[in-house]
Amino acid sequence: MFGTGVERADFRLLFLCIILGVTSWTGLCRLLRAETLKLRELEYVQAATALGVRHFTIILRHILPNVMHIVLIAVVMDFSALVLAEAVLSYLNIGVDPATYSWGNMINSARLEMAREPIVWWSLFAAFFFMFLLVLSANLFADAVRDAFDPRLRDH
Repeated sequence: MFGTGVERADFRLLFLCIILGVTSWTGLCRLLRAETLKLRELEYVQAATALGVRHFTIILRHILPNVMHIVLIAVVMDFSALVLAEAVLSYLNIGVDPATYSWGNMINSARLEMAREPIVWWSLFAAFFFMFLLVLSANLFADAVRDAFDPRLRDH
């Protein structure tokens, strides 16, 4: 079916991204729907509706700025979960192709190095450490962006 191993590896990576993407959006949608229904009942949104402002304008000016920080936080938390899911699936050899560089494949190969004599522990430590740094930096970046764009923090 595939001409080369690279095409097979690319297909497995694409398939993994599609599966993780299809299964991870429902929580965010439920959270956004609940927040939107709450914001819809606030006085300034009802006043804009009573004055005849179009629904699209209300969404752009009132609803969207008040839910974007939730979207950002949820996306970063999902990013952390997806990094962990990829690592676990690749560690179990059902994720990306074993020839592809990924966190799970790096941890799996480092685990095999732990069986050697003398023990080579630094590759396992490095994989966990840099995966931790990736998730931590994404969380810190999202926190800074949320602070910059949250309309509730602009007044202070």
